Amino acid sequence: MSILFSSILFSIATFFSRILGLFRDVLFAKYFGVSYELDAYFIAIMFPFFLRKVFGEGAMSSAFVPLYSEKSGEEKDKFLSSVINGFSLIIFALVILSYFFPELIINLFGAGSSYETKILAKKLLLITSPSIYFIFLWAISYSILNTNNKFFWPALTPSISNITIIIGTFLSTKYGIISPTVGFLIGSMLMFFSIIKSILKHKYYFTLKYFPHFLKLFFPTFMTMVVSQINTVVDMNVVSFYDKGSISYLQYASRFYLLPYGLFAVSVSTVVLSKISNDRKNFNYHLNDALKSTLFFTIPSMVGLIFLSTPIIRFFYEHGAFTSKDTLTTSKILIAYTLGLPFYGIYSTISRSYHAIKNTKTPFIAATIVSLSNIILDLIFGLKYGPVGVALATSIAGIIGVLYLLFSVKTFPIKDFLKISLNSLIMLFVIYLIDFTNNEFWFLIQILIGILVYLIFSSIFYQDLIRRFLYARKK
Repeated sequence: MSILFSSILFSIATFFSRILGLFRDVLFAKYFGVSYELDAYFIAIMFPFFLRKVFGEGAMSSAFVPLYSEKSGEEKDKFLSSVINGFSLIIFALVILSYFFPELIINLFGAGSSYETKILAKKLLLITSPSIYFIFLWAISYSILNTNNKFFWPALTPSISNITIIIGTFLSTKYGIISPTVGFLIGSMLMFFSIIKSILKHKYYFTLKYFPHFLKLFFPTFMTMVVSQINTVVDMNVVSFYDKGSISYLQYASRFYLLPYGLFAVSVSTVVLSKISNDRKNFNYHLNDALKSTLFFTIPSMVGLIFLSTPIIRFFYEHGAFTSKDTLTTSKILIAYTLGLPFYGIYSTISRSYHAIKNTKTPFIAATIVSLSNIILDLIFGLKYGPVGVALATSIAGIIGVLYLLFSVKTFPIKDFLKISLNSLIMLFVIYLIDFTNNEFWFLIQILIGILVYLIFSSIFYQDLIRRFLYARKK
């Protein structure tokens, strides 16, 4: 099965989860608007969400998949047991730390927040902290399924968490921000239980035999993800020194930026990690195939989001406590974020490809470059322009990191890039021509027409990629 077709299956599942996530945020906007309560919620979930990004979309799968795929029989069972046993000790220590010293975590993600925000975040953190362990077990189960080329159901499991948070948000009229916080914890548990069979089919051993060996590969990839996630920590801290609700602005805008990123960039990079791990001799072929797929989806997504940012934000968020002023601010932040979408897609694809061949040095250097660039640019743009500057700094930092990775890998499908860019510009021109009404639903028609135009011209100028999607030939 081709990388493109596998990515499509992954994307379908991810799309459902992201739509639920969008609906969740629409409810947040309606019930909480841009407020200190929502800021406190985001701070409280950021630590487990940070580890979910590291484990589920980064270090755990990048280190686990190549090593797990090499082993068989009893050795595979002992390897899995070693990883679970070793990390259980580490994660239990982190949970205890969060209970005894919650201020450390709160100040890590929201140092400039108001006193009332920090007090509420401390209460909410006591609820969210146990989810860390279930997220870890979910990441292990997720990685096992990916190694066996099963992508659809694992990618669908985050939907469970979104559903429980949505239920909690509906209950917030009675219980306040506490109820979606409890929903976050319950969702994390159910995510793991939904794919627990992938672990239970292995025999358990009380051993740490393979854990030191695993850490040798995990630690560099972990540090790469930690360094890359420093961007989030810095961004949240910079905006926390602004008015109440600034953290909420970033979260609202990032929802739409992360929608195509999760659907396409993460999908392709997850699939290519498994493909290269099981077929390392064809590294260049799989990498180029993955880059074409990434560009095919992220470039038109960037163009569309930038042009339609305001009507999109207005349609989904401008209800209840979310005002027209909030719409304008959020749409500007979304534009700034979206400028970096294709670059972070390329960044994710190349980094995961390197991890598949156990090259952890290059992605680590790239992540360090991105983070240092982001910190410097946050100080330049973020402190001056607030949340919009922070989002712009994130995009520029991603561009800088991609330039380094492209130089190191020395390959890029330039002809495909030009074709995709041309098709995207044609799509934009058509969307611009039909932008003749202020009807709040019209942007949905523009999106549908834009997608249709893009696919038609892609089928004309880019037949190879379309043909591989339609037939999904095994290479």
